[in-house]
Amino acid sequence: MQLIVNIKDENLARKIIKLLNIFQDEGIEIIKKEESRKEWSDEYVQEHWREIGMNTHSADIDDDEYLYEAAWEYFSEKHSD
Repeated sequence: MQLIVNIKDENLARKIIKLLNIFQDEGIEIIKKEESRKEWSDEYVQEHWREIGMNTHSADIDDDEYLYEAAWEYFSEKHSD
């Protein structure tokens, strides 16, 4: 999960970053805005397109489930009074 927070006060931002750093051992990763922009630049996407595509969770979606739901709706409407 990603969380993007826009903090206008720099002092408050430093305090929140310090607080979040406590949880780094538990998997919290802090990415600054400049790094985030650089990460998704055109060059980055061209170099890492396969990794980006393979890290999506679309493989977890059961296409048959959608087909079953669509068929159920179709036949329910078709055969209802």
